[in-house]
Amino acid sequence: MRYIRKIALLSGLCMFALTAITSAAPLTIDQAVEMALKNHLDIKIAANEEQEARYSLQSAKGSKGVSLAASNNTYLKKPGSSTDASNSSMTLTLPLYSGGKNEGNIKIAETDVTKAELNAVKTKLDVKSNTISDYLTVIKTHQAQAVAQETVDNYQQHLTNVKEQYSVDNVAKADVLRSEVELADAQQTLLQAQNAYAVAVNTLKKQLRWKEAGELELVEEFQYVPFTMTMEESVAYAKAHSPELKKYRLLVHSAEQSVSVARADSKPLISLTSGMSWSDASIGENSEDAYVGLTTSWNLFDSQVTKSKVKKAKSSVDTARLELESQEDAIELSVKEYYLNMKEAEKRRDTTQLAISKAKEDYSIAVAKYRVGEGVILDVIDAQLALTTAQNNYIAAQYAYADYKAKLENGMGMN
Repeated sequence: MRYIRKIALLSGLCMFALTAITSAAPLTIDQAVEMALKNHLDIKIAANEEQEARYSLQSAKGSKGVSLAASNNTYLKKPGSSTDASNSSMTLTLPLYSGGKNEGNIKIAETDVTKAELNAVKTKLDVKSNTISDYLTVIKTHQAQAVAQETVDNYQQHLTNVKEQYSVDNVAKADVLRSEVELADAQQTLLQAQNAYAVAVNTLKKQLRWKEAGELELVEEFQYVPFTMTMEESVAYAKAHSPELKKYRLLVHSAEQSVSVARADSKPLISLTSGMSWSDASIGENSEDAYVGLTTSWNLFDSQVTKSKVKKAKSSVDTARLELESQEDAIELSVKEYYLNMKEAEKRRDTTQLAISKAKEDYSIAVAKYRVGEGVILDVIDAQLALTTAQNNYIAAQYAYADYKAKLENGMGMN
């Protein structure tokens, strides 16, 4: 009886597991983005770089704080000598004036933290955009595979019809041969479509770091979301919100701070110093000394080393400003390009949708006319080609719109 209960329990668990597997809901595009943002290595790397920048800031701030140093020197003479000596000291130092060098390094470190934060934001936006693009590519290639399969099925049915017509001498053998060639070509296209779909699935799995076994099922319902901003509004939004442009503006600010840091080498350094030292001239003889005072140092001449550093820092400022201007132009160009491509795909989507219904009707008429001997084989082939082209154009336009819209929003810095 106990054995039967165990079998029943195990059977129930297996049925529950099978039910859970078969009832797993398809992965939505929002869930895919959330998974990528959680698992993608680039985001984790960006987070580590942000933490490293914070550690560097702590180190820079420490340069203005108190430091304590200790030292000891012990001198051993020949064996039996009574002149062995030991010198020890402890020194407490507080920087009072560094010519702006410490303060400048702190500001640079603070800027580096902000840059790291912006880099983390940009990385997340890129991961989101790439995930959406990979997700849409899977759906697009899967639907293209379905179109290729439908084309093969249509040619197979047509070949069957042609062979039937040929068996009763209604058509020439050339029609059979031509139909077989068209079917073979369609099968080649289907193989290519199947491979493109498999590649797209693997690319998405890599983006998501998908480790689960089994098929990756997606929601294939296209959601058309209109984009309401004008191209000029999109460009203005990008210049105000793009994390990439913000980072380049910070690079200019950081370069300007580097000029102040370079100039600090020509200014005096003043520190408050307190300490004590003691020595043993010989074993048993102690000498102690304590002091408090100011330590000042000033580099009066360095063969224009500091002057050259200042000039180099100023040149870096000019370079940073030029790079900012170049990046602004690049952002504007990419936003306009994505916007125009998105609008073009939107128009193609509307026109190709109408073309599909007309192509289907034309194909049905061509097949019907051929069956009754009123049409020629080229009419059927041309009609099938037109139908396949219309279906593929619709799929391409549909997902090109969504893809360019995602890239546009990413280029604008929209979260």
